[in-house]
Amino acid sequence: MRSHALIALAACGVLGLTIPCAAQTATPGAEPPQTVSVVKKSTPQLLAPAQDEAPAPVAQAAAPPAPAPIVAPVPSPQHIYLNMSPPAPAPVDQGQTSAKPQGSFTSPERLMDWISNYRTHRQPWRVPAAVHAMREFGLLADEEKAWFCTGFIAGVLGSNPKDGPALVAKMFPMPDKEQAVIIRAIVYSGRPDWRDLLEKSSPRMPLRRPLIDDFLDGKRPTLMKLPLEDGGSEGIYALWGYYVATGQHAPVVRIIQALQWSRTKDDGGFSFRKVFSGWGNDPSAVTKITTGGTAKWTLASYAERDRELLNLYRAEYDRQPPTIAKPLKDVIEAAQDFESERIRKDQYGAIEDAQKQQMTNEAGMTKGATAGSIAIATGCVAATALGQVYIAVPCVIGGALYTGAVKLAH
Repeated sequence: MRSHALIALAACGVLGLTIPCAAQTATPGAEPPQTVSVVKKSTPQLLAPAQDEAPAPVAQAAAPPAPAPIVAPVPSPQHIYLNMSPPAPAPVDQGQTSAKPQGSFTSPERLMDWISNYRTHRQPWRVPAAVHAMREFGLLADEEKAWFCTGFIAGVLGSNPKDGPALVAKMFPMPDKEQAVIIRAIVYSGRPDWRDLLEKSSPRMPLRRPLIDDFLDGKRPTLMKLPLEDGGSEGIYALWGYYVATGQHAPVVRIIQALQWSRTKDDGGFSFRKVFSGWGNDPSAVTKITTGGTAKWTLASYAERDRELLNLYRAEYDRQPPTIAKPLKDVIEAAQDFESERIRKDQYGAIEDAQKQQMTNEAGMTKGATAGSIAIATGCVAATALGQVYIAVPCVIGGALYTGAVKLAH
């Protein structure tokens, strides 16, 4: 029995080994295909998505370069806008007043209007722009107009002690010739520190060192000490410019002193012999008469609109000697009646009479006629176009500011 049991167990072991081999080698008709087919079908179903997704990453990997060029330009416009934005506000806010100050005034008329109304709307920060505009519009190239501009700039510097140095620095660059306007404006400002300010500004004006040294050494006078009897018309223009900027009476009182050389309405014909003893031998006689005529006409024309000046004239009338009080009375009467044109014609007549008396010297006559007529004619320009824009200019017709002075005299 025991032997039969062992044989049975051995037979089962051999049978267990042979059946798996047969299952692997044999191919029954139904079961194996199902098993194999399931495996084959399941395998492609599992790989297909993987193969379909494989190109997807490739497409996604290739896609980023496409957006990359799109994203890349985005920073550059931002940088461009950032770079363009500073210049954009500059022309509106600071570019016109600092980089290109002359752009603040698009025409001479706008400049004149701003100057004449300066005391009503004080804007000293715009003065450097005004200075550049004066040069651009040719005002600094004309001798008489340049003196008025000089006085105006000086008045602004004198009435703004804290801002003065910064304002002067912004007036540069300036051509060498026109730098004289800045030099005189600093000196004429009356600032206690005008010497220091002039010295600090001198490195910007190396070619004007002789003029600077003359003022520092006292060889040239300050504004209130200008000798009006010797080419005083320019000084009168500068004094008016200072008054327009400040409203101070001292410059006007100085102009009143020149009335001693003007003709009064009671003078029949030419009667300056009582003023100039042996005037025919005085080479400055016509210049003095021209200075007095310019002073009288401008005093009357300014007071027609600025009634504060009329009050000043009346107060000064009682303080002045007869040689000044008498013509000052003419000014007061003409201004209060708005008849400054009468003063102008009368003073032109005085200049013409003075020229006739000098006919003994033909060369001197020609020179005197030119100098005298030009001085009084440009006095009209300085007193109106530069000083009081709203005053009618009877001696300047059709805006001909540069018309020949001899024509204007008639």
